[in-house]
Amino acid sequence: MYLQLISIHGLIRPCNIEMGRDADTGGQIRYVLELAKSLSEHPEVDAVDLFTRRIKDKRVDAEYSEPIQDIAPNCRLVRLPCGGNRYLPKEKLWPHLDEYVDAMIAFTRAEGRLPDLVHGHYADAGYIAKEVAAAFGSPFVFTGHSLGKSKLEYLLEEGWTLEQANKTLAIEERISVEQDCLGVSDLIVTSTRHEKSSQWGLYPSRTDVNFKVIPPGTDLDRFFPYYDYDLPGAAIDERFKQARVRMSNELSRFHFEQDKPLILALCRPDRRKNIGALIEAYGRSNQLRAIANLVILAGIRNNIEEMPENERVVLTDMLLAMDRYNLYGKMAIPKNHDSEFDVPELYRLAAASGGVFVNTAFTELFGLTAIEASAVGLPFVLTDNGGPQDIAANCESGLLVDVNNHTAVTNAMLKVLTDKSAWERMSSNGVNKVREHYSWATHADRFIEEITPLITARVKGSDGEEPPAVGKRMASIERLLITDIDNTLLGDDDAMRTLCDVLHEHRDRIGFGIASGRSIELTREALAHAGIEKVDVAICSVGAEIYYGADFTPDRGWASKLRARWQRDKIEDALSSLSFLTLQERDFAQREFKISYDLDSQVDRNSALRKVREVLATTKSSYSLVFSHGTFLDVLPHRASKGKAVRYLADKWRLRIEDIATAGDSGNDLDMLQGKTAGIVVANHDAELAQLRQQKATRVYFANTAYAAGILEGLRHYSFV
Repeated sequence: MYLQLISIHGLIRPCNIEMGRDADTGGQIRYVLELAKSLSEHPEVDAVDLFTRRIKDKRVDAEYSEPIQDIAPNCRLVRLPCGGNRYLPKEKLWPHLDEYVDAMIAFTRAEGRLPDLVHGHYADAGYIAKEVAAAFGSPFVFTGHSLGKSKLEYLLEEGWTLEQANKTLAIEERISVEQDCLGVSDLIVTSTRHEKSSQWGLYPSRTDVNFKVIPPGTDLDRFFPYYDYDLPGAAIDERFKQARVRMSNELSRFHFEQDKPLILALCRPDRRKNIGALIEAYGRSNQLRAIANLVILAGIRNNIEEMPENERVVLTDMLLAMDRYNLYGKMAIPKNHDSEFDVPELYRLAAASGGVFVNTAFTELFGLTAIEASAVGLPFVLTDNGGPQDIAANCESGLLVDVNNHTAVTNAMLKVLTDKSAWERMSSNGVNKVREHYSWATHADRFIEEITPLITARVKGSDGEEPPAVGKRMASIERLLITDIDNTLLGDDDAMRTLCDVLHEHRDRIGFGIASGRSIELTREALAHAGIEKVDVAICSVGAEIYYGADFTPDRGWASKLRARWQRDKIEDALSSLSFLTLQERDFAQREFKISYDLDSQVDRNSALRKVREVLATTKSSYSLVFSHGTFLDVLPHRASKGKAVRYLADKWRLRIEDIATAGDSGNDLDMLQGKTAGIVVANHDAELAQLRQQKATRVYFANTAYAAGILEGLRHYSFV
């Protein structure tokens, strides 16, 4: 199996993960890296690629700009561009996702191997995975990690408005994508039963959604038991020993009495993590303050004043609470820690002290930190809302509490810290049962077990044949014909049928596409009337739209490229002042990326076009003009035309431009005939194309025969057939 995983936001690298650096670099980053690595080690898997963003930004390490890095044998981290070079928060990536889809399709095509499965993580990557999987006919698996509807409910309770949530977080777009992923996924993986029932339960769904609860694992090589240090001959990496000394020294800067048990909390500085409840429970309890020290690792920080508002407020409140309860000498709040070595050692230091791990978040989607703590033998006190319910049931390594009840939180911590037999039982349970329920090897086995039938079914198809898919078809061809319809493909029925027969004979290596000024609706109608049942590609509306296959699936990546800086209303308003232009009212003439006019036949064409350009210059808009048949004028985005669409297809599907034949008869075919394509001008062409005979840089063949016969003549000239 070749598996493609996608996690597009945050800072991802094979090691030295900057956990907690920002809101986007959290547990999901660790999850996808460990998942990719563990899947690559499974005997059924040949290769795994984890796709993320390529970032070139002085604010982050240069490592994040490397296109490809090895995570493990047969496992790569692949970085592709999305939204420019700057490191953007995930909420700013939505307009650029179609760009990433195209980049991923192009990369896959160039690699020469199609994915057996595409797995998206979080809504943004879910959108990409959904599109890529559809392109290649691969099963689509989705893991949400956190869901927009739950987030929106929380925000509204906190006083946000829907408008604010959309402006800041694009929340309704996120929810819409999650709903779409739910509708088309072959498998949805959740970490807990709570996620499946309480979070996905907010979304309308079909009755046959394939949900599977597969808990993530933890890295047991890093989170080994605390007592290994006391075992003679235990082989422990020197980097862990160095981290142990480093963290011990760091805590000694805060704690007056260093031999007390540690109450440890580890989370991002986020209001939902409810850190204040832990500090209040500790600060108000004379007994807790007397018997234990408090350690809170709330992200990584340098200057609190320079942090985003949410983090700044939370950290400031922590410091104020520390002062309010006079916790100097009892409460440690280190500024920095390394997730690879420091964090495991902090768990082990807390366990060796007879301490407890505490998570007082209002709700916890999963609770990975609780599993890590349990793995080293550190009992926990966790919120009873969410994923920890599964962890407590599986591991029996701690207590669940209502975090809104401060007395309950205090009593739970006291129970763990003072009942030594309970502490020993929960510590041993954690070490043993995490290895039973939460190893990555177990997760990989379960995952492969679930996806194998999906892959097998997709390969065989319902009728025993491989089902068609845009990506598979486009990846299989060596050459491509793109021809205009009117007066090129059509005009001589016998010649057209002969051409179609030849193309069918060579279908295994030559793709068949059309390019037309018509809308997709009129294009389909014309093809059906001519008896042409299937084309691989349709470039419509003078290059403003691209579609694929028998279902005419739109290319959203092309639409995304055209949408940038396109100001349709401003252009249409400006041109309304020109009396010699009449806005076409024919069905389907006006499109999202095409404004079509009839030019008065009584005016001089050259002076009219000059005046059009002068008026458009006042709008300061980017545009392209296409004039054809002596009377039709189309205004398109500056990136749109038949020729630019052809070059986009060549880049996206990794076809040499020389291996694409273009055929036409009129001025709106001009730019797709120019350049290095195998250009074919049929004998019945308009005078507008005569200029191509003088263009030395253009590779074009003027056929001696008309219509489809001229196309076939040109294909033979270029040795396509």
